[in-house]
Amino acid sequence: MDRAMEKAVAGASDLRRPEQLLDGYLLKRLHGALDELGELAQGTLDEKAVEGAYARVKELRGLRRAIVSLVEGEKSETQPSVYLVASSFLRIALRLLTRTHDEELVYVTGPEDGKRLFALTRLVRFALSEKGVAHAEPEPSSQTAALTRLDKRQERLLAAFHSHPGRGAGATAPSSVDLSTQKNLERMGYPSIGGIFTRDGFVRFYSAKRRFQVIVSGADCERVGEHLFRLKRITPKPLLRRLIKHAS
Repeated sequence: MDRAMEKAVAGASDLRRPEQLLDGYLLKRLHGALDELGELAQGTLDEKAVEGAYARVKELRGLRRAIVSLVEGEKSETQPSVYLVASSFLRIALRLLTRTHDEELVYVTGPEDGKRLFALTRLVRFALSEKGVAHAEPEPSSQTAALTRLDKRQERLLAAFHSHPGRGAGATAPSSVDLSTQKNLERMGYPSIGGIFTRDGFVRFYSAKRRFQVIVSGADCERVGEHLFRLKRITPKPLLRRLIKHAS
């Protein structure tokens, strides 16, 4: 290799990211420690020297694993999760969530790649302990049983859908309770997002901290915002008629 080439290679190595330089340094140290350990094992055994070399190897391996995990974690956080859903599935969810005048709540699961690609394909129902026009509370034992069934099937909670009173895009704004509930789900490690449905076909997806995007297939659904969609040709029944039917 001539001097010009050596200079170019040296300049390129200087452009490596700090964690790459540190990883390279630790890798050299690790190889040196492993060589030292091998020489000690082949020669006259000095237990203290072998133990010391072995401890250095363990420490260097641990540091290198930590760096690799940190870099991989940073990479995954910069990549948004992608959720795939069919408009026909959203219509099924809308019918379930607006069957009464009360707010309804349902979980969603489906296939995933285990990293950042999720398909919303199946509704998971459970009992509610309280519900009204503007609130719904899961019944704890029924909610736990639903999540336990998911675990046994090696499936995960991917979304939590619920309905809101009112009409139009503005009615899909998540409340402080909605955001708090979503934050707890993310803190517990579920790769889930929230979904709010109005009776006239608007659907908003949201999260607490998770970066995500939703792709909806089907010509009968249009995107009207970053995470906001509208199902076409939805004619909601008048709420008053449902209130009278519910009371009778």
